[in-house]
Amino acid sequence: MTSQTFIFECSSSTYLDCVEKNLFGSNKPWPLEIKTGDYLLLHHYEIGGLLGLWQATSNGGKNLVPKVWGGKFPYQVKVKLVIPKVTDVPKSVLKKLGIDAAIGRFDNCVDEDTAEDLIRSLLGAAS
Repeated sequence: MTSQTFIFECSSSTYLDCVEKNLFGSNKPWPLEIKTGDYLLLHHYEIGGLLGLWQATSNGGKNLVPKVWGGKFPYQVKVKLVIPKVTDVPKSVLKKLGIDAAIGRFDNCVDEDTAEDLIRSLLGAAS
């Protein structure tokens, strides 16, 4: 696998913009590392769910869509859903990813072996 896998966060108030505008954002600059073709997941921290699976349709950048989210998340990447519908990643996988449900902290970049297993399972579940 040559692409990387990244995890963005959303809340109930930002989720619809992410999905409808096909855009993920952060207030920290790590999305600048994202390249077209990288895989992306969305951690909905209010419900504790991890959702997938998207692929970057742009490199990460700053203010790709300037006014979205009131400008609070300027580091952005354009995305497309690569499976038929948004799918919940099983809770058991959250632990593998190092997501601490109690505090919602995790690395935004998923290690390659874990990412490969995760993407294979999401693509397999969708077919």
